[in-house]
Amino acid sequence: MRAVHHARELLDGAAAHMPEKAGAVRPVVYDSWKRSKLQGLDPDSVAPGYYPEIELDSYLTRVVAPLVERRRGALDAAMCALSLTDQDGRLLRRWVPNTSFAGRLDSLSVLPRFSVAESHVGTTSAISLLSGTPVLVRGPEHFSEVFHALSCAGAPIVHPVTRRIVGSIDLTCRLEDTSPFVLSWVVELAADVQRALRDSASRRERLLLDSYLAHNRDARHPLVTLDRNTIITNAAAARLIGGMDQAVLWEHASRAIGESATAARSVVLADGTRVSIETRPVTDGPDVVGAVLKIKQESAREPSRRTARPATPLSGLVGHSARWTALCAQAARIGPVDRLLVVGEQGSGRAAVARSLAQPGPVRLLDAAQAGSSGHERWLRDVETELDGPDENLVLRHVDLLDPALAQATDAALRRRPTGRQVFATSEVGPIAAGRRNPLLDTFVDVLEVPPLRDRLDDLPTLLAALTARSVGDGPVVRWMPDGVQALSRLDWPGNVASLDALVRGLVARCRTGYIGARDLPADVAARASRRPLAMLEQAEAQAIMRALQDAGGNKHRAAESLGIARSTLYRKVRALGLDLSTTAF
Repeated sequence: MRAVHHARELLDGAAAHMPEKAGAVRPVVYDSWKRSKLQGLDPDSVAPGYYPEIELDSYLTRVVAPLVERRRGALDAAMCALSLTDQDGRLLRRWVPNTSFAGRLDSLSVLPRFSVAESHVGTTSAISLLSGTPVLVRGPEHFSEVFHALSCAGAPIVHPVTRRIVGSIDLTCRLEDTSPFVLSWVVELAADVQRALRDSASRRERLLLDSYLAHNRDARHPLVTLDRNTIITNAAAARLIGGMDQAVLWEHASRAIGESATAARSVVLADGTRVSIETRPVTDGPDVVGAVLKIKQESAREPSRRTARPATPLSGLVGHSARWTALCAQAARIGPVDRLLVVGEQGSGRAAVARSLAQPGPVRLLDAAQAGSSGHERWLRDVETELDGPDENLVLRHVDLLDPALAQATDAALRRRPTGRQVFATSEVGPIAAGRRNPLLDTFVDVLEVPPLRDRLDDLPTLLAALTARSVGDGPVVRWMPDGVQALSRLDWPGNVASLDALVRGLVARCRTGYIGARDLPADVAARASRRPLAMLEQAEAQAIMRALQDAGGNKHRAAESLGIARSTLYRKVRALGLDLSTTAF
């Protein structure tokens, strides 16, 4: 412990300057130290996040409570505390027989509705939620100074059916009372919890089957009964839905039940079929354990409700969501024009859309982002060379990065282009945008806006299939499990399709079984996917912070100044909103 205490000097510097390893510190602890620093935490001032809206009397709490009571004697004989957290590290229940020790934890805000996740307090036994393995954290191994007199042992609770982490069991004691046996005791309790969840899951499946039989009165009409893990369909539904649709249907059912919506709603399936769904909850006492979905395929004679994608205006690209369909329809209406500007967020697929519209003929591509390094004269010479070359359409990427003088010169060069040659440009902003004026953008009359991925999540199953097939190439087929699709559908995807593509390529390269599920996702992705959804105001705040950080190149001091807040306030908001800056490239 003395060696670990001395190694903490590494926390005084910047995260980027921390070495790969610290010999005195176990890798699982040191990796957590580095992540904590990258998230802007200070060992001298951390605070558990407070979440007043979480339900303490949850399904998990009711399973764990009787198991803890059977071990009450062991707890009463020791000065310790046993805690139950959800998958996000938020305390649901705490058992502390000793009032003095309870007061000590109260002063540290280790209380129900407070989060002790790594993103709030740094390294504690709650890192078992990220690693998926039991861990004992002792004294100075904690990231925060305030926990150095304590030790804590934690074990994740893995649902026996979904294999997803649903929470953790953590035992906290004084450092001087630390024993290696506390971890095995916690692991044994977590195993008992998982057995109880397995027994409960069997009951849930029976309830789903009973609900299915009660509603399946006419086999001609598609009917689905499902929860997060199980799906029961009649033959009519089986012909309609595909393997990836379970995730889409469950997300739809969760939203409908949460909003107490009983009226039919429109949903687009993975193959582009549009259906209307009437949702009814399946309950077990006060708990909603699943849903019954009555599905009706929308008639092809109802064009306003049917997927109205024009005939392949964007060949080689996939999508059937409302926003993507609107993009395709707009592209078809615009038709061939001399100049077309394609705008959208970074990574949304602007260049891919431009290349698709420029086909079927040959396409040449130039990137304005390189104009600064290659020089203005070289950029203009390349533009003129491409325009004077063979009969090819030209795509200019990132034209919003051109300075006003070069933008004006580029416009002059484009005006001299041969007749019939189309020019496509991509930009993050349109002609009317705040900030420095760009004369080239002002010349575009026809503008096509590519939606961000978060606004076309209905396309996620189709995109995953297409990107996976491209990554696999001639290799073995790789398929996505519904829980993996469902987890990814909960992310905001600030990097859009480019981030999704990078994730898919990494997962395909590591895949050995032919299937990718939620358990195969990287720890940081799984943590963000399981995090509570942000309210609308929080989403706006999170997006404003991420934009400020991007504009500042990741410099938190400049980002805080641009937002008009103190840097400490920025750190606090990053933690409260659950923003993971360690995996974001600015």
